[in-house]
Amino acid sequence: MPHLSVNDQLFDRAITLRQGCELLVRFVAQYHARGESSTLHLLTDAGIAPDGTTCDPAQIYDFTRVAGELLDDQQLRSAATLD
Repeated sequence: MPHLSVNDQLFDRAITLRQGCELLVRFVAQYHARGESSTLHLLTDAGIAPDGTTCDPAQIYDFTRVAGELLDDQQLRSAATLD
């Protein structure tokens, strides 16, 4: 099964800047909560390839899970468990 991609329709949803800021804060917080210590590693591992997949495929699923929780969006939460 192919990995989730930022080119998928799921990522076409518009959010406010406020929601984007909160999503960033929550995503980084969950990254640290699972034992990771370097935000620099998060940012360097999260590159996006030309096909829209991320350099660390697990991170896109973490991102959609956090987004689904923040935005109360079942489709995003479900996408986070596909792989």
